[in-house]
Amino acid sequence: MKVVKVDNEKCIKCMKCYDNCPEDVLAVNEEGYPYLKYEGECWFCGICWMNCPKRCIEMKLPASLW
Repeated sequence: MKVVKVDNEKCIKCMKCYDNCPEDVLAVNEEGYPYLKYEGECWFCGICWMNCPKRCIEMKLPASLW
């Protein structure tokens, strides 16, 4: 299960999520869409979600954090 998922149909490729990630765990694929490259390094801080103008980022906390 991906903990951070970008809905490419909503994404406008503004890269605000990518630019604001404090841990640089996001990357950009060949089509220009951001994705979570380093899943184990994500802090689940929500900064990518907060900076997304289209709210195309979905975050799911892993069960181990509950």
